[in-house]
Amino acid sequence: MPVHPSDRQRRPPRPGRQALFALVAVTALAAPAWSWAVVTAHPDARQSVALAVGAAGAALCAAVTAAAHQAAAARAAREHGTRVDATAQALEREAEHLVDQLLPALTEGLRAGRTAREVLAEHPQPRHVALHRLTHAVTAELDTARVRAADALARCTALEEQIADLDRVGLPLMVARVREDRVGAAETLREELPPVHGALARLRAHTLEELLAAARRSASAMETAAASGARIQAHLTSLLARLRELQDRYGDNPGVFGDLLDVDHGVSRTGRLADGLVVLAGGRSGRRWTRPIVMESVLRGAMGRINAYRRVRLHNTSTASIAGHAAEGVMQALAELMDNAANFSAHGTEVHVYVQEEDTGLSVTVEDSGLGMRVRERRLAESLVTEPRDLSTLRGTRTGLAVVGRLAHKHALGVSFRPSARGGVGVVVLVPPHLVTESQPAPGGPRAGHRPRRSAGPAPAAGPGPGAGTAAPGPDSPAAPARAASGLPRRRRGQTLAAALREEPDQLSAGPVTPGPGGDPGTRFASFRNARQPQRAEE
Repeated sequence: MPVHPSDRQRRPPRPGRQALFALVAVTALAAPAWSWAVVTAHPDARQSVALAVGAAGAALCAAVTAAAHQAAAARAAREHGTRVDATAQALEREAEHLVDQLLPALTEGLRAGRTAREVLAEHPQPRHVALHRLTHAVTAELDTARVRAADALARCTALEEQIADLDRVGLPLMVARVREDRVGAAETLREELPPVHGALARLRAHTLEELLAAARRSASAMETAAASGARIQAHLTSLLARLRELQDRYGDNPGVFGDLLDVDHGVSRTGRLADGLVVLAGGRSGRRWTRPIVMESVLRGAMGRINAYRRVRLHNTSTASIAGHAAEGVMQALAELMDNAANFSAHGTEVHVYVQEEDTGLSVTVEDSGLGMRVRERRLAESLVTEPRDLSTLRGTRTGLAVVGRLAHKHALGVSFRPSARGGVGVVVLVPPHLVTESQPAPGGPRAGHRPRRSAGPAPAAGPGPGAGTAAPGPDSPAAPARAASGLPRRRRGQTLAAALREEPDQLSAGPVTPGPGGDPGTRFASFRNARQPQRAEE
């Protein structure tokens, strides 16, 4: 340990010792003088001289001793003051060196990743004992603090990486596993997720519990919605059956028949809404066929499910058919697109539907004359048809495109948006080749249709006029339909009146049909159109 230079200097004798030395010296001088004075004095006066000279010598010794002690004390005090000043100046210089150079150097070294001892070895250390000890104590504490800070930084960095990994990989993986399998998601994730910090592990476990609870609630709500939609479909099925009975019963009364057709059309529109609810709830459509349905019937069935069907213009030159298991899905998707096109365009404009046969399938284009879509709206629409949504993930109250997206995902339909030459939006639906078949002529008519397997839902509409909401014709239908009392041909289920008339070439060539009480064939269509006149005025 360094020692201050002032501590190594030889200190002078203490004041008491110097006073003793002075007393001894004065006594040594005064004793011979006292003896000489006594010897030389008269014998009669020797006693008095001895006392007087002895008292004077003692006083002299005391005075000299006191003077020597005071002088030594004063000198010692001056020397101590000088040493204190020198020590104070040296301490001040070393303190300034410590504050101005050594401590900043330690700080910079620690920031650069060096240890405090390495930095201290490169600089002169204080020579004062207290500052020397202080410097080493600070150095040791800084090294300890540096180690603790590095350890805390490492733990913080590891925790941040775990949090980032949980946000980037963990949470999406948890959501995906919960959606795939709610029951075994916890076991699967326990094997797939890496171990993490205790607090983060508890947070992750709590998040997983909440996701599982939310998935259970969502699944329960979806099942409830699907069941409710199925009940609505079953109710609409019975209602449509009742309406068909009433149409057959009151077909000779144009006014009542038109009102019944109007109600039939309204029920078909309600059925589309119920079908959309069931589709978004993950349920199954209420209509299924075992054999193909001609494209014209699919298009007219879609038209019969929207309110503004009069504004739809079909441009269909295809004779292809859609596979029975996908016909209802294609019909529902086209109905939603036609309804969107009609709702987002002016009431006086038309919606055009084009059907073309391509090498990649059957292309159906729905064009309107609306204002088009902004970039953000188009991105949202594309996301709805490319990323299937359900009731648990759907935002907003507009469900048309979400239904289209679910059906497109189910039947592998391609749906894309493009600007329309008419100024609005064009939606192209590409039906893949494995769903498209060629129509084969039936023994009793130009196209073969088949009876659908009925379940909880109304039958598909064959057109926006009479017969909307009727099923496709069955194989047991007669080749040439019989005529009702009104003179109109009895249509097979799902057959338009024009098709029914085309199936009677012999009767038509023989001459005009005598109308019955209900009037000529146009009378029944007029009944429906007259019943819809108030709504046309509103549109």
